[in-house]
Amino acid sequence: MQKERLLKLWKKFQKQMTSEELNNILERGICFSKIEIPHRILVTGMNPSFRQGDVARKENICEYNYQGIVEGGEDRYFLAFDKLFPEEYKQEVAYMDLLNFRETDQEMVWKFCNDPKGLELVAENLRLNQLFMEQVVRPRLIMVKNRGSWCFWGKEATADANIWMGYRFEHLEPLPCGELCRITGLVDHPDRVSDNELLETNLKGTLVLFTSHFQYQASDKLPTPELIARLCDMMEK
Repeated sequence: MQKERLLKLWKKFQKQMTSEELNNILERGICFSKIEIPHRILVTGMNPSFRQGDVARKENICEYNYQGIVEGGEDRYFLAFDKLFPEEYKQEVAYMDLLNFRETDQEMVWKFCNDPKGLELVAENLRLNQLFMEQVVRPRLIMVKNRGSWCFWGKEATADANIWMGYRFEHLEPLPCGELCRITGLVDHPDRVSDNELLETNLKGTLVLFTSHFQYQASDKLPTPELIARLCDMMEK
């Protein structure tokens, strides 16, 4: 179902960007994580990269299985956070990106947002993935593993800007690796990407660890196995 929705979205916006550079990125197709059942733990990134050897380069429609990649033991990106989770929780972890176009330079995300049609694409892509998280994944613990994507959750929203998915958060504690929050609801704002379809959230009470891409952080700024174990314990209560 998710594949069909994404393909329909890509067809709608094909060759519609004002920038040929952005049109070329969309021509690469879609890449998304295959998730078919609820998972209590979800790790999210911004969008799939497009380096040589990345799963996103395999074919025009790339559907991958996170657990299968981890078991393969060769992808450094996924293994970096898989090793943080206690063994008894590893099978409960799912991964998905908030956006599904394939590009290594994440500054391109903001180029899409500055393009009139590109902004529509980003908003609709977020809407599809928010509804998928709410209806299928339904996590109780989320690790937002990309500092640039915090705004898409509504973490940096003001009264009339940066609403995006529009979650409301209760701040729980600052951490060396970021910030721990809990979802308390959704903002009531017409700019929320799922405003017409999602009136109440299924994720109320879900813990959210806002952190950053591990590759660019000093070791003392990274989540630790001890922290993740504590969050898994909090998730159970």
